[in-house]
Formats: sequence, structure tokens, C-alpha cells
Amino acid sequence: MLTVCPITAARAEPKYPQEVAIGRGEAGQTADAVILCHQVRTLSVLRAGRTIGGVVGYVMDPGIRSRVRHALATQLGLDIGGLADGASDSAEFS
Repeated sequence: MLTVCPITAARAEPKYPQEVAIGRGEAGQTADAVILCHQVRTLSVLRAGRTIGGVVGYVMDPGIRSRVRHALATQLGLDIGGLADGASDSAEFS
């Protein structure tokens, strides 16, 4: 299984905090685009292998990777401290 964020080349500028600009040439992009971190998907490695051209893009630029991590933290609420959202610091599992 892979967890992925889709990319749209319909626009090159992010509209929301959960979006990250990605330039042409990065991760196999043929045009400037936007990574949609608010549309996270999990899919089979086999399905990913059937993408156009059989290529799965991977972001190597550390700056873009950092912005993606921040956007995902914002989307998933990971930027909120555990006590602030009502969670405790220690979890109990049955």
C-alpha cells in the first residue's frame, strides 16, 4: 500500500494551506502544478504501477517535502497539541 497526494496541473498556485506548489521537472511533472494534501489517498502498489507511463512521481526537493509535511499536519490536525484537542499524552489500548 502507498499513501499519496494527488497533483493537479490545472493551476500552479495553491489556494489553501493544504496545497503545495510543485514546479515543472520535480517528481516527473511536465508543468507547474499543485500537490493536493487535503485529498490524501491510499492505494495498492499494483494500482500505482498502472499510472500513465508506469511512473510514480516522488518529490526529492527538501523544501517541497517540508511544505508537504506541514500541509499534511495542517490537514490532519497534527499541528494541534494533544491536550488542546482533548487527547491525553498516554493512550490506553484494550
